[in-house]
Amino acid sequence: MNNKILFIYNAVPEEERIGYYGECMTIDNVAQMGRILSGKGHEIAHLNLRSPAQLQEFIYTKGTFLIAFCLAEGFLALPSTLYDGSGTPWVKYLLEKMSIPATHSSANAMQVCRNKDETYRRLAAKGIRVPAYSLIKPNMPSLDQQLKDIEEMMTYPLFVKPSGGGNSIGINASSIVNDGRELRAQLDYVHYQLDDSSILVEDYLPGREYTIGIIGNKEKLVLPILGFPPNEGIRTTQVKRLSPTKRQEQEIITSKDSRYWRLYKLAVDTFNAVGAQDILRIDVREDKKGNPTVIDVNGTPSLSPGGSLPFMAAQSGISYDDLLLYVLNTALKRIYSKEVADITG
Repeated sequence: MNNKILFIYNAVPEEERIGYYGECMTIDNVAQMGRILSGKGHEIAHLNLRSPAQLQEFIYTKGTFLIAFCLAEGFLALPSTLYDGSGTPWVKYLLEKMSIPATHSSANAMQVCRNKDETYRRLAAKGIRVPAYSLIKPNMPSLDQQLKDIEEMMTYPLFVKPSGGGNSIGINASSIVNDGRELRAQLDYVHYQLDDSSILVEDYLPGREYTIGIIGNKEKLVLPILGFPPNEGIRTTQVKRLSPTKRQEQEIITSKDSRYWRLYKLAVDTFNAVGAQDILRIDVREDKKGNPTVIDVNGTPSLSPGGSLPFMAAQSGISYDDLLLYVLNTALKRIYSKEVADITG
């Protein structure tokens, strides 16, 4: 039986994980993950993804694969794909076109997850609470008119973030804006950082933030939920990278807590609404009345050892090695309707 796994990712040296490349994995992390994935006898073919042509050539020359374990967010040689919402769906589309089954969600679902305005529309249509928002489109003729419309329809404070991408790229300490001057300044900042990306201006939610990890398909495992400190402020890239050193300040919410079940339902409903597969991480923030509101849906949550999802899995007694194999096996069962190999030990 074919046991070859195509392991696709974007990796750069640690010192280069800034700006556009902030979401990329480290060389050490992908080496560790490759060793784990090969631990049950699978042959791992590493591909640090740079371009669509490289992906196509690699597949044509390396033969058939059992599955692609796909963590790539885009193409290193096309940096905009790492933040504008196009990269992950593009990668998945190419794999689907070449009939390579893959872990994580489909191209269509990734298109929804990687573009927050599409995420919000899909969730709102299913009755799932999302922030009120307006989308600033750079190719529209009049930014002044767009800003005027926002001030007529919405109330400060507001929150400004790129519509595409993740990992808090384009978010900083000034993302909360309190008037028109601050709003325009923050829009200028995001456009400077990320060219002419579309930008969301949404209601600022002052409550507590949570992140929820969910693995599965027909049967879903919702991991213990991580509650961030109420006084943590805006979760910028820098704040997120400090999270592993501040775990003692974060709350683990388990099934013994009534909040878990409220957030559990929200996570499962969100997973189903976006058409996700295998694994998802959902960020939720409470509004001023304490209502949990979905603010981000991540179809390729970080599986690096220091990430939130591996930490949450550990609270369920799932080791890092077993987590990676669990995700792989979840995808194999979805694709082949059975366990292709005993990969979970």
